[in-house]
Formats: sequence, C-alpha cells, structure tokens
Amino acid sequence: MAKEKVKIKILGIATAGRKHMNTYYLVLLGLKAVDKFAQRVADVAEIETEIVDLADKEIKPCLAHCEWRHMPNRGMPYKGKPRPDAEGCSIKDDYMAQVLIPKLKEANGIIFGSPVYTWSYSSKFRLMSERFSPVLWDKGFTGKPVAAMAVGEMPFGGQETCLQHMNMMFHATEMLDVSWYAGVTGVSGPPGGPMPNDPDYSKRIGVSKDRQARWLAVYNGRRVAEYALMIALAKRELGDLWTNEFIQIYHPPRGDEPWAWHRLDKEVEEELDSLTSHSPQKLVKELD
Repeated sequence: MAKEKVKIKILGIATAGRKHMNTYYLVLLGLKAVDKFAQRVADVAEIETEIVDLADKEIKPCLAHCEWRHMPNRGMPYKGKPRPDAEGCSIKDDYMAQVLIPKLKEANGIIFGSPVYTWSYSSKFRLMSERFSPVLWDKGFTGKPVAAMAVGEMPFGGQETCLQHMNMMFHATEMLDVSWYAGVTGVSGPPGGPMPNDPDYSKRIGVSKDRQARWLAVYNGRRVAEYALMIALAKRELGDLWTNEFIQIYHPPRGDEPWAWHRLDKEVEEELDSLTSHSPQKLVKELD
C-alpha cells in the first residue's frame, strides 16, 4: 500500500524597501526552483510555495517590555509538569503578529532575501528578526532549513557581510542554515544592471542579468526544499521517536521532556572525570 504523500510549505520573504524589485526577483527565482523540484518528487510529496514582500507591510520594533512572556513559564523552571505554552509577544496589531508569525511557524522551509544596506541587511529584515523570539520559543524554528539571499548595487558591495549577518541570525534562532556558498550574492547594478543616473534605474530589475546570482538562487531554493523533504520524511518514519528523542529546542528552560537530557550517564561522567594525562588510552581501549 502506497504511503500518503507528505505535505510541505516553502515560504519566501523579501525584505527590501521597494516592492517587487531585485530582492523579490531572486527570492521568487528560488521558489520557482522549488516548484520544479516539487514536480520531480511528486510521487512522495506535495510541495507548496508562497512569497511575501514586506516592502509595504507594517512591522513594529521589539519594545522589550515582554516580561519574558515569549518564554514558557516566563523563563522559570517547570520540572515535574508539562511544558507550558508561552504567552507570546505583547504586540498583537501589526502584520508581523497577525500574518507573518503564523506563516513562519507553518512553513517547513524559508528563503530570506535582503538588499544590502551599509554592508548589512535591511531595516525590514532587522525589524522582522527582532520579533523572532516568540517563534523560537514555540518550537517554530529549531531545525527548519533556511537560505539567505543578498542583493547589492555592485560586485563586492557588501553582499558577503550581509549574508554573514543573516546567517548569524539563523544560527541564533536555531534554524538550519543550508545556504550554499554562504547564500546568494546578487548584483543589481553594472555590468548587467542600470546605473543610478539611468532613467529606468528605479524600474529595471538589474539582478535578472546576474547569471551567477540566478544560478545560486536556483541551487539555494532547491537545497531548502530538499532538506525540508528529507526532514518531513524522517519525521514520518520515526514517529514518536522524533518527538521523544530528538531535541525540540536547544534554548533553556527545559523541563522533564524525554529529549531534554543534557548529561551523560553517571558512570560515564565519573569515568571521564577520573581521567589524568596518563590515562586517556585506557578509556579509548575500553570504548573500543
């Protein structure tokens, strides 16, 4: 009997200030690669894609007055009882709270795109990432495959440092960064794109002429989808083993969840603690 297909959602997010321009183009290209991959694995999976353009969306900055509401039990230990639900962010009335956070939680993989501003990511990306904590504490990010795309006006225009900063954010929030070549480095200006004084500068999508960026966008989009599919299939096959034995979130606090152990067995720790500079070979021999 054939197994039911796994259902996967890959989300693309463009964080530029201009709507439907270079950053949006690269993210969309990555998602089109996901669509092609979906056709080739249609026997085992149904893969859906969606793109969000934050150019005209309201995202309020973190107000730092949450009193740890974003953490289970407000950050206090909860051993001896089930993991409490976190209360979440106190901001409830903007696009981030009402639309984007649910999409981030639902997605099985995410492609993030940002223009390069002063060798780093955009203010939209910053505002969004400031509000990631509630998603993290709700186990919405841990192990979720993501990739980064950055668009600068010129070669060596800060794309690499922008990607580095984006990837650091992914690591900090426990996402699985699968960016290849550290991510996509796109060039929106010369040689393929317009100069700032060209009359069509604000309308021409110059990064569409960047052959390397297009190639990297396809590969990075595929990688997100490939990892998302492998994880979904692994979860299905492992069943309760996945939820009971695989770490669901690394950040403390943790309670008595079966996966929350962070110590070795007592006898192993005692053996390790007894080692001296003259005894490592003894332990290695015993382990062999």
